[in-house]
Amino acid sequence: MSLLTQVNKIDCGANGTLGAGLAGCRIDWERTVLMGAIKQRGYVFTQEIDLDYIRSLEQSGIVDILQGIVSFVDQTADDTIITREGSGLKRVAGKMPYEKVATFDNGVNFQKAITSLSSYNSYDLFFMDVNNNMWFTSTKSGEFKGFTAGMFEAGKYLNGDGTNAASQTITFQLVNRYEIDQQLSWITSDNLDFSSEDLQGVNEVLVSIDPIAALSTTIVVDAYLLDGTHSVDGLLTTDWELTRNGVILAQTVVQSPTTKKYTFTVTANTAADVVTARIKNTVLTPLGTLYKSNTATAVVV
Repeated sequence: MSLLTQVNKIDCGANGTLGAGLAGCRIDWERTVLMGAIKQRGYVFTQEIDLDYIRSLEQSGIVDILQGIVSFVDQTADDTIITREGSGLKRVAGKMPYEKVATFDNGVNFQKAITSLSSYNSYDLFFMDVNNNMWFTSTKSGEFKGFTAGMFEAGKYLNGDGTNAASQTITFQLVNRYEIDQQLSWITSDNLDFSSEDLQGVNEVLVSIDPIAALSTTIVVDAYLLDGTHSVDGLLTTDWELTRNGVILAQTVVQSPTTKKYTFTVTANTAADVVTARIKNTVLTPLGTLYKSNTATAVVV
């Protein structure tokens, strides 16, 4: 399936037609449950949109997936309308950009993540609704892309108070009205091989290195999610990058089933060597979970 055969198609039977009338099947953007922040402004989708493609955009750092939207509220200002004196005739002087507030229930670490994303004129955005339809826009030349965002700002963290649950918010503007009013584009769930639940954000991992002794032939590393509660299990040799004095190390790795530590077998370490370890941003576990980590550093003693 090509991208052109996916977009703006409704599976409603052979006699359905699109146009200004109502003979065709109707589609509406329902409750939003997920957004994707495209960090390359103007990025154009280049192929069929499927799960592998979206994950590849995440792995390459082009897209951040923000899932778990529990409320999506419109707070677009009214259009500016002027009234001519004497005649009383009214005219629209300006149309305001769309403004939305997305609310999440994803915890403190998610608040930290969206705060780091706060920006202005940095992203294009796409969305998925509760029916697993995907929403984006098109250019006048017929290419498909995300909506152009202006302000994209994390709100204050609201803790639970016994009446209301804790929440995190993002307020953003879609600055080009025509991208929705005239060029709104979509792919229905029937033409996608994934649902919103299949898309996940990239998980931050804290990597640390145990002390390394001179002449040893192993490097021992811990890898835990940022909250420190869960080890990252099942990573393979190809998921890691180890360096010594700036040179990538050839290595094999085994994870302990009890301590959850990763032990790398390498050539002998020498005193004062500088060793680094990180999980590659391209890692994708068999369960579809994406990870990226800090770069941990240790000096051989």
